Amino acid sequence: MKETTEYGRAALVSTRIYGHRPVPARMSGTVLYSDQLYWRHRGPRRYFWLVEEDLQLIYEPFGWRDEWYVDVVSFERSEHDGSPLFTVHDRYLDFVVEGMGPTYRALDLDEAGEALLDGMLTPADLARALSAAQRFVDSYLHRGATFPPPPVKELFSPDHRYPDWAEDPVAVYSSPAPD
Repeated sequence: MKETTEYGRAALVSTRIYGHRPVPARMSGTVLYSDQLYWRHRGPRRYFWLVEEDLQLIYEPFGWRDEWYVDVVSFERSEHDGSPLFTVHDRYLDFVVEGMGPTYRALDLDEAGEALLDGMLTPADLARALSAAQRFVDSYLHRGATFPPPPVKELFSPDHRYPDWAEDPVAVYSSPAPD
């Protein structure tokens, strides 16, 4: 991965999809992104994280057509081998945004409640996630707001021909992971 391009500087991201191992990403302003080849998607996908807004976005995941999957997340920032590392934690609140908005569905609200009751989320974690969810809806989906979020637009391509695509994208699995 090139250290710096016009589209950002090198970083690392860690999520449960990667077994929490750090994988290459780029930071452009407040947008963290990583180019992915993942067996569940039809072709290349770019994952976006709005670090200051506690959001993860992906367009047309899992073979879906013309929809975004948006996860409310939180980030733990650290350093790994001299690079900034962003560890992503799912906060159980999700949205599906149709096309470029504003139509959306909220998902997994019950999972957030169960995570609170099971001790997987603290009340403070859930309060932060609910606030992030409300800011997302208010900022990007209500009253003529722009979607996808403006910081993502210059890095996005609806046909998945992303600008400055990684020379060596992250390949999570070439086929379903064994049980």
